[in-house]
Amino acid sequence: MEVNRKDLLDIGRIIARSISGAITATEQVKLDDWLKDNANRQLYKELTSADSISKTLPEFENFDANEGYQRLSESIGKSQERFRWYWAAVAVLVVCISTTLTVYLVGWDAGPPSAPISSLHDDIAPGRNRATLTLADGRAVALDESRLGIVIGKDGITYDDGDLLTEGIENDGHSSDVNLLELTTPNGGTYQVTLSDGTKVWLNAASKLTYPLYFSETERVVTLVGEAFFSVNSDTKKPFKVITERHEVHVLGTEFNVTAYPDEEEAKTTLVEGKVRLSLMGLKRRRRVPVFNGARQVELVAGQQGTIRGDCLIKGTVDVDPYVAWKEGYFYFKQTPLEEILRQVARWYDVEVVYEGGVPHETFSGDIRRDVSLRGLLDILQHSTINVTLEGRRLIVRK
Repeated sequence: MEVNRKDLLDIGRIIARSISGAITATEQVKLDDWLKDNANRQLYKELTSADSISKTLPEFENFDANEGYQRLSESIGKSQERFRWYWAAVAVLVVCISTTLTVYLVGWDAGPPSAPISSLHDDIAPGRNRATLTLADGRAVALDESRLGIVIGKDGITYDDGDLLTEGIENDGHSSDVNLLELTTPNGGTYQVTLSDGTKVWLNAASKLTYPLYFSETERVVTLVGEAFFSVNSDTKKPFKVITERHEVHVLGTEFNVTAYPDEEEAKTTLVEGKVRLSLMGLKRRRRVPVFNGARQVELVAGQQGTIRGDCLIKGTVDVDPYVAWKEGYFYFKQTPLEEILRQVARWYDVEVVYEGGVPHETFSGDIRRDVSLRGLLDILQHSTINVTLEGRRLIVRK
């Protein structure tokens, strides 16, 4: 009996995320479809019972995933009962190699984690809803941290629950430089904005979105520094453009994530739905322009990512989950280098990362909720060989 390993691992990961409470809407649909089978429903019930997990958690540390999978694969075809046991074991395998089901995240009282990698005397809370809105006249408004976002309406700017934030803003209904607004998030902050055309934007930490109070009649243009997820309201007569320091994203209606931090070597656009066109900034002004497959720009379809690296524009197919997970409230690492992980940590927890003895060459895979404290996140990474200490807001990493 031939079994697709990727499919098994995928359903196992979804089960793990279901237990941890971090499951996405798309994953829930897949899980519901899988649970239509009576045997699968019974298996899910057994795997997700608190009693089952409390018994198996202590065994996870010593489980060799590769060896376990090889032995399980050899058992396939011996009997239907063995096959059923194989499903259960694979699901447990994924749970054991996924950081989503640490004691801290799941919330079961199975005792403190063993051998923590950090010697933290103080803890740092995770980021939260924090942002500043700078109006066209220069006024800076600290936005309410108890709200999720703001909405640009005809009569002014409101919070997403309808409460008025500003009123009486004079505007002729057309975009212009004097009507530009800025939504800025600090380290450890995130916020949402619904633009005047209905487009929704989620702004990640340490980011800035510049946009007009009202768009022009011909196009919709915003400028981004940092990272944001866009759900663009379709309007074929007025294309939507996202401008960063290194590239331009041209779209009619779609969902995508743009990462363009100044301290990152690469700028990335990851497409979830629809179609977009990417262009390097300043192409027309360059004598020798970068090309991709003989073109000055690239078009992306769902599941593809465009990357700006130096003067090169490349595209490829990716798993979009790691690039949009922050919007859903969790970190998603998939063989992610430690240095990249700690850049996210620095922005979300507002800490400075200092390496002593070089950068450890380790990668991590798993899901971690973004509402855990810094201590909780570091203890989740306890199985690595890195040594991390916290001095004030400086995270010291030693090999």
